[in-house]
Amino acid sequence: MIVEKNIAKNITDLLAELFKTHGFESEEHEGWIIPEGNDYAMKGYWYPEATDNAGQLTIELFIDSETIMVESFAGLGKSEDERLQSAFSSFLHHSAPTFLLAVWGIASTEVETQSWDVGGEMFTAYIGKQGVMNYDNTKALEVPKSYREEVKELILAESSDKAFTVKPFHWFTFFYANLNGIDNDVEVRKDNIKWNTGETVLKSLYWTRSNHYYALRQFVILKKG
Repeated sequence: MIVEKNIAKNITDLLAELFKTHGFESEEHEGWIIPEGNDYAMKGYWYPEATDNAGQLTIELFIDSETIMVESFAGLGKSEDERLQSAFSSFLHHSAPTFLLAVWGIASTEVETQSWDVGGEMFTAYIGKQGVMNYDNTKALEVPKSYREEVKELILAESSDKAFTVKPFHWFTFFYANLNGIDNDVEVRKDNIKWNTGETVLKSLYWTRSNHYYALRQFVILKKG
């Protein structure tokens, strides 16, 4: 996550419109969009020139003073408007439905819910849709058959840490990209922190070899109770 927030642009209007389309009026406070009737809030930071070739959108979801969920999205395009549209569309597709269901109860066909026993405590797992980008137009990407079960087992393994079950929310980002059939780019985050164990497991799965770029991204939230 980029930390130089003083150079970022807020996207309060876009987030306010997102909630409005789902029936929530909201108020704005210091860049935070606060839907009426609850204490949770969302803020977005937009970096139009995060790199030479892309912008970056960072979304923060305020749960309480100790819990802020963070997700970031690249935006591609020749102009700033194109980059922002690209990044915001990625947010809407990959993480927004999971945020909205887990925190605000806004139902979505793109999110699967399951009840998981984590260290003797019951959590609801909000499993976001697998977002796939595949530059090979000749065939569909086949996700490793063991992917879903490996992701679940990874998260359930956290039950050995009793501190894990104390907090009401946990969240996970999984990202795998095949670059050229030999090299890959893997990122797994748990509660905003780089998760080395998760990255090792994700790399070890039997991913399709391809000369074409492809990527998979998925967002999962656990909510106690």
